[in-house]
Amino acid sequence: MFNHLEKELKHMLNEKKEMPLMVRQSLDQTYDVIRKKSIKKKRTFNPKVIIAIAASACLVVGLGLSNDHVMASINKWLGFDDKGVEQAVNNGMLQEDHHSVTDQGVKIAINDHFSDENKLGLSFQLAFDHPSMLKHVENVSLDYRLKNGDGQYIEEFIPDTKPLKGKNRYTSFFDYQNPLIDEKSGMVQFNTLSDSSEGTIPKLKDAVIEIESINIFDNTGKLKKINGHWNLSLSNNKKAEEMIQYKIKNVSSAIQVLKARSTPTALNIVLSLKGIDKERDEKLPSDMVIVDEAGHEYRIKGLRSVSKNNETIISANFPISSYNQHKKLELMIKGIEKIHLIKQ
Repeated sequence: MFNHLEKELKHMLNEKKEMPLMVRQSLDQTYDVIRKKSIKKKRTFNPKVIIAIAASACLVVGLGLSNDHVMASINKWLGFDDKGVEQAVNNGMLQEDHHSVTDQGVKIAINDHFSDENKLGLSFQLAFDHPSMLKHVENVSLDYRLKNGDGQYIEEFIPDTKPLKGKNRYTSFFDYQNPLIDEKSGMVQFNTLSDSSEGTIPKLKDAVIEIESINIFDNTGKLKKINGHWNLSLSNNKKAEEMIQYKIKNVSSAIQVLKARSTPTALNIVLSLKGIDKERDEKLPSDMVIVDEAGHEYRIKGLRSVSKNNETIISANFPISSYNQHKKLELMIKGIEKIHLIKQ
């Protein structure tokens, strides 16, 4: 069983690429990162991930779900190593999509997506008319914009050579994977996971993904770009978001919790720290931890920091799903204080 799963993983899980999106969301810098990683890339697989997928397989069978699509939907988000997202997907947060467009000899389909105010996940499938284009290819990504039905651009993952169309920035971190790049069939999978540190992603309704380019990187980091027009509609997310508000149990002189709200994908925390201390702020991603009732620890991958009026506002997402229904949580910042959070 595990030999079979490991073989499948070699086609499903590639090394992750994670990078912050600044105001310009510079894909030019991203290209440089991908080139360097492509050259040094090694295909390694974590036995724990194999075990996790095996456990998911047993869960699906136990629930009487034999549909291959259901199984694939659960498994493909495991590679992001985000427990909040995994909980959201396992609890039916995933919205299936069935839209595709063909241009420049490439068919692009949006398979499914999920979103709440903290996280946004998109899963694309590309089919090349000429599979030989994928020879010696290590990475495939897309330049795209996500526009909501009201005309707002929620996300614009484009290079600096193209102007932004939106006025607001909702996402602060971006992670993507190519679980599948198959030269024989000409098929590519491209999954993205975006994070809003402030928890401000609008609810998607009648949203459209405007894809402008396909970026193909070979094993030397060389880029080949295919420009075209692929506009894909997203199905409306009809599943109601389950949210949990937390309040402070103890009063702290050093920290004020301005927001503590859990959604299906994450727990969004906004803090006010006294003073402006760059050295302290640089250590916060590793110094901040939340512990639940069972003693499990949760850490952040990144945060957003804004300093003004002799205080620092910190916002971040912890991988704690509202489906966990935690009644008590303990937020600890090394060298400062412990904050006790209780469910309202």
